[in-house]
Amino acid sequence: MFQALVQFPIGFFIALSGALVPGPLLAYTVAKSSTYGARTGPLAVSGHILVELAALSLLALGLGVVLQSKPFQVGIGVVGGVLLVVLGVLSISKLKRNSKETVITDYHPLVGGVMFSTILNPTVILWWSTVGLATLMDAFLIASLAGVVFWLLGHFFADLSWFSLVSFSVARGRKVLGTRGHRILLIVCSCVLLILGVATVERFNTK
Repeated sequence: MFQALVQFPIGFFIALSGALVPGPLLAYTVAKSSTYGARTGPLAVSGHILVELAALSLLALGLGVVLQSKPFQVGIGVVGGVLLVVLGVLSISKLKRNSKETVITDYHPLVGGVMFSTILNPTVILWWSTVGLATLMDAFLIASLAGVVFWLLGHFFADLSWFSLVSFSVARGRKVLGTRGHRILLIVCSCVLLILGVATVERFNTK
């Protein structure tokens, strides 16, 4: 039982190391939290977890070969990168028309969590088909099914903790930001998506 329990902190810190890296989901959570509040993080992570469970189901059904294939990874990476660039440009254009929202924040957090964990964030599927699958298999070999369960609980708890903290912090600070600060925050988030999109296209194009 001890070996299974140990998988919880392992899953937690492996997930946290990825969650702390700035990405599309983080940019969305920050932008949306400024208007939707502290609920954004937990709801966005719920959508993110649904995507991860779907990816795990595909891997369990033996589709890991497809997810790990170079043509699939390059295709989803380039398409996802292009869409991020388009989303960033549209969001900035909308703000220039004196809008209080961006294209990013038009979506409900649960929907946003799904969107920014799939085609708009191709690294999620890539991570699960490589690092995620390998470390999950280690948990299974060490502690069987119980190890997998505790590893996943640790993984999901890390995502929930981090993104909830981010949304809570942004929500608490939105009164301090004011209208001008809010617009600057949305512009920064839109630019981050644009930069991430360009970087994603370049990275997958070199594969």
